[in-house]
Amino acid sequence: MTLLINILIGSIIFGYAGITLYKSIKKQKKGKCASCSLQKSCSYNVCVPPTKLEDFTTK
Repeated sequence: MTLLINILIGSIIFGYAGITLYKSIKKQKKGKCASCSLQKSCSYNVCVPPTKLEDFTTK
């Protein structure tokens, strides 16, 4: 009986670790801002690529 309980507890721990690892990897693939929880209300715009500056030397 004790062995069965230990196996059950171990399975729960490793299962939770696996699910957490899976979610983490899935979030990392989305990128920095896409996976941010403040994405919709972010005012910093750190993920927006800078606009290209025009080269005034060619004009």
